[in-house]
Amino acid sequence: MPLSVRVPASTSNLGAGFDCLGLALDLWLEARLVEETGGPTYRGTLAGLRPDQDITLRLLRAGGVTSGWRLELDSAIPVGKGLGSSGAAIVAGLALAQLARQEPLDHARLLALATAEEGHPDNVGPAIYGGLFLAGRPGGWLALHSSLAPAFGLPERGLDTHEARRLLPRQVPREAAIAQATGAASLILGLIEGDPELIARGMEDHLAVPHRKGLIRGFDAAVSAGREAGAYGVTISGAGSALLGLGPKGAAPGIARAIAEALTKAGNPATAMTPGVAERGLTVGR
Repeated sequence: MPLSVRVPASTSNLGAGFDCLGLALDLWLEARLVEETGGPTYRGTLAGLRPDQDITLRLLRAGGVTSGWRLELDSAIPVGKGLGSSGAAIVAGLALAQLARQEPLDHARLLALATAEEGHPDNVGPAIYGGLFLAGRPGGWLALHSSLAPAFGLPERGLDTHEARRLLPRQVPREAAIAQATGAASLILGLIEGDPELIARGMEDHLAVPHRKGLIRGFDAAVSAGREAGAYGVTISGAGSALLGLGPKGAAPGIARAIAEALTKAGNPATAMTPGVAERGLTVGR
């Protein structure tokens, strides 16, 4: 009997929540183990993936799933855009390995293993638990205010996460650290309460965005356009290249269009996207 899991996409950092805050999105990776021989198959955004590039397959093999199963992957998550495609792949591989070994899924253990693999929990956390995830909170889950919705400008060109990481300084001034802590606290409270001023303050990142925004042509114009369209704040989604706007649900389509149009006008062709929030994370089927 086949084993299958579904894992959502995620947007991480959300501004000052660098490496500790993420939001699950209603875009899914479906991973399936079929009891037959043969090579893996890839569909959706993973079409054309080579097995030697496949994170899920690597983790299955590392977990002892080496024969008797064939892997099928079908994903709607854009790759290399800062929407948690690698985090979803990691969670899928670890979860399927546990299921193939007939072990019960322990979400806390899965989070620890996935964080060790990814290096930080802000994508793998929401992929496992769904909703708004805060690292360090038992269960991780917070309630995003019902008035809020994410909106994205999605450039055609992706970014390499490792390249984006290399741009970050190893040390930051004390003033930046204090501003980041203040912003993170404001952001979390604002997302829970739906407070526009707190969200706007909290989406100002002082650690990563100043060093990464040069990788995204049209960044400043897109931020301004998104705010003019009603976003409380606009920032880089994860390591990029997508830009995230957060604002009222009714304004989300217009925010996404404004961000995408500004990027495109700057020579960085982009499309608008408004996925909903995935309230559930990792789900298991047979």
